[in-house]
Amino acid sequence: MHFERVDHAPFCEFLGYWEETINRWYKEGLPTWITLSASGPSEFTGPGLCGSRSLSGVYAVADYFGLEKKVRLPIDFAPIPRFTNVVLEDTERYRIDIDEAGIKRKILKMGTTIPGYIEHPVKNAEDLRRIRERFDPKDPRRYPKNWSDEQIEYLRNLEVSVGLVFPGFFGQGRTFMGQRDFLLAFYKSPKLIHEIFEFWTNFLLETMEEVANAKVLDYVVYWEDMSYKNGPQISPRHFSEFMLPYYKRVSDWLRRKGIEIIMVDTDGDANPIMDQFLEGGVNCMFPLEVASYMDAVGLRKKYGKRLRVIGNIDKMAIAKGKTAIDRELDRKIPLVKEGGFIPCVDHNVSPDISLKNYSYYLQSLKKRLSVE
Repeated sequence: MHFERVDHAPFCEFLGYWEETINRWYKEGLPTWITLSASGPSEFTGPGLCGSRSLSGVYAVADYFGLEKKVRLPIDFAPIPRFTNVVLEDTERYRIDIDEAGIKRKILKMGTTIPGYIEHPVKNAEDLRRIRERFDPKDPRRYPKNWSDEQIEYLRNLEVSVGLVFPGFFGQGRTFMGQRDFLLAFYKSPKLIHEIFEFWTNFLLETMEEVANAKVLDYVVYWEDMSYKNGPQISPRHFSEFMLPYYKRVSDWLRRKGIEIIMVDTDGDANPIMDQFLEGGVNCMFPLEVASYMDAVGLRKKYGKRLRVIGNIDKMAIAKGKTAIDRELDRKIPLVKEGGFIPCVDHNVSPDISLKNYSYYLQSLKKRLSVE
């Protein structure tokens, strides 16, 4: 990521696997002892960093495929105390409940789907002031139970990357208000949007103070998911007016703490707001979904070494088999020799990818990663 001389690019999967993918692979020969952790389809933490939560499933997948590991610190940016999870309706097909973030939602019981969101906890400034009581940045429960000088020393000496992921401004605003009301508020309640972003900036900086001072982080990630196939969900003008000042404050603070790699995780087509991200201090983007017109080669031509990229290997090409895989890798992998590019699947590995095709993809990818 620093465009320095290395022997190979990391051989890893940044966003992991869908549960349906693993279930398919069991039928195709994947050993049944390989499972995903209860925390979700992606890797979340490193060894010994999250108390009693089991990590065996996550690292079993990585070990089975020979992938290199990374550590994501489990700092808690969610409400403390959590909202009480209340089931309001339960049928054969779906469940309606209020989750730990205070969101009323409808969840289908078949497969991994995005819930249908019905109601969110913040509708006005008074709701925001009320929910802020659950976001004390100095609550000791935000850090792992074993956070200590011993743990810090352990992290400093790890031979894998250590990162931290936190909700960004769009991501958290949507969580507070719901997508429709949040987007309308940019027009109808701009003062409320600024109040949310000001609060969230202060909360992030105070929460991260201790881990930033510990000098253990190789990178941080704003989680935004603010784009879809046809572009970002706000305009470049709205990004500049509402989000850019807060991005600059957080990113400048991170760099003063010695954290140089600042990423954004957003699906979809982020091309129209890439300049705003860069101006806000971001220097790395992922997962760069090919189906949404994100292209690592084109981004390198346009932005040069100002922008690092992760992902961008088309999952649909992998699903098609050897010829499509080789064509995709032949085009993208030359960027590895320039540096600043970690190739991996452009989102969670999807269930239309067979175990045979995924294994071929990994074998072919690993052969091409040497840059000596």
